[in-house]
Amino acid sequence: MTTPITSLQKEYIRLLDSSTAAMTIAGADMAPGAFVGVSWRNLTFSGCDFAGDGNVKLSSMSDCHFINCRFLAPSHDFGVMERVSFSQCRSQGRSIFSGRDGSRGVVFEGCTFSGGSSAPAEFEGIGCTGEVVFRRCTGHGDVLVAGTRLTIEHCQFDNMTFVIGRQRSRGAQLAATVVIEHSQGTGVWRLVDGRMKTSRIENSSFERIVNDGSECEA
Repeated sequence: MTTPITSLQKEYIRLLDSSTAAMTIAGADMAPGAFVGVSWRNLTFSGCDFAGDGNVKLSSMSDCHFINCRFLAPSHDFGVMERVSFSQCRSQGRSIFSGRDGSRGVVFEGCTFSGGSSAPAEFEGIGCTGEVVFRRCTGHGDVLVAGTRLTIEHCQFDNMTFVIGRQRSRGAQLAATVVIEHSQGTGVWRLVDGRMKTSRIENSSFERIVNDGSECEA
């Protein structure tokens, strides 16, 4: 059972003031709150639920940690992310929570992504358009996003879509370095209109990879 964040006065004020004071927010339902144009810094979210469309649209996020949180088909913009970790978190339904260009130090570890029976060929999803690591994660039917570097380690993903880099038709070009190690892909891995710089794949296996117009940097 979670508590509406608007009922946790001290925590709610802290999420709106863009300060740097460290705080742990535990067991909160974030959906009733509106966080637009603010920065989240030095925050730890433990056992919180995130949902809603457009109610979280940050300027930036840094030194934040999400532990055992649930993302219930949200559409959240976390701004430019730096040193942000997600540990043992779970997503359910078509979920969008990601950072913008310039994000770095974003790590998902031991997380589970459950998007549905198959992932859509769309450009928004989970991750960031900067540098992101997925480590010991599992997923089915969701969209993962990386702009300049994608690292996948010890993961198992089934029927997923990957948005890697960015072609000119979608804005400022980005080319991603891709590293995949000790991972397994089943079903269809779909690469959507991405742009890669280099790739290194070791000790991994894939059932089927579909390239929907991705390209390599010249």
